[in-house]
Amino acid sequence: MTSPQDWTQCISDWKRDAASLSYEEALQAVDLLLADLQSDSVPLADLQKQVVHGEIYLNHCEALLKAVEASVVQLDPENLQPVSDSTPDDA
Repeated sequence: MTSPQDWTQCISDWKRDAASLSYEEALQAVDLLLADLQSDSVPLADLQKQVVHGEIYLNHCEALLKAVEASVVQLDPENLQPVSDSTPDDA
C-alpha cells in the first residue's frame, strides 16, 4: 500500500511531467493509459493511480486548449482586422 506522502509525490511528479508535454504528447499519454485500462492489464491495486494519472494529463490538455482559445483572434471577413468584443450588434 502506498503512503499518503508517496501518493502526494507521485501526483507532484505526474503534474511536473505533464507540464513539459505538448498537447499531442499528453493526449497520446492519455490514450496509452486508456488502452491499459481497457485491456484489463492494470492490477486492481493500481487502478486509482492510473485514473488519477490520466486526469492529470487531461487537465493539462484542457489548460493548453483554453490558452489557445484565449489567444485566437476572430477576424472580420471584410477587412481581416480583429473583431473587438465591444462592437455593437448589427440588429
